[in-house]
Amino acid sequence: MSASRDLLRLVHVVDTRGAVDRASLTRLLDAGVTALWLRDPAATGRALFDAARVLRALTSDAGALLLVGDRPDVALAVDADGVQLGHRAVPPEHVRPWYRGRLGVSCHDASDLRAAAAAGADHVILSPVFAVPGKGAPLGLAGLMTLLTSTTLPVVALGGITPATVVAVRGLGVAGVAVARALADAADPSVVARTLSA
Repeated sequence: MSASRDLLRLVHVVDTRGAVDRASLTRLLDAGVTALWLRDPAATGRALFDAARVLRALTSDAGALLLVGDRPDVALAVDADGVQLGHRAVPPEHVRPWYRGRLGVSCHDASDLRAAAAAGADHVILSPVFAVPGKGAPLGLAGLMTLLTSTTLPVVALGGITPATVVAVRGLGVAGVAVARALADAADPSVVARTLSA
């Protein structure tokens, strides 16, 4: 397993409000979070830039990745490791020719995976694995396994993953898991991070 793939092991999704809590994020990075994904579709470019600068400093100190959601311009401005493009963003085939950082693409089905590979993505985030309100029908473990066998790209699984389900998800051979609520809502986020990363 490459060092780059290892850095996708546990991705924590953070919005601009969460980015200001440096102490909590530092504890999570110490407890096993290997990447922070700044995702806040409603935020202004300036708010994303300010939050990304904070996260860039934290991830640099921890040796972790920083991915900026949907905005390659902000990713470039703060020297982030990469950008994570969703359906609201400029299509990846229009970003890859000029963007030299890590290019992640958010996918939901086999067609998305094929398009991401053709566009030159470095990894994909595949969701939702389990039921999440407002996120469509879940893939389930069987659906996730089917999609994993259809691509050679590193896959990060997202959607409803908890300490109770992470072993089953990792057992399918994903490069990593991404979580938001599992850490944000935990009574002891550091303990949960260590479980999710183990």
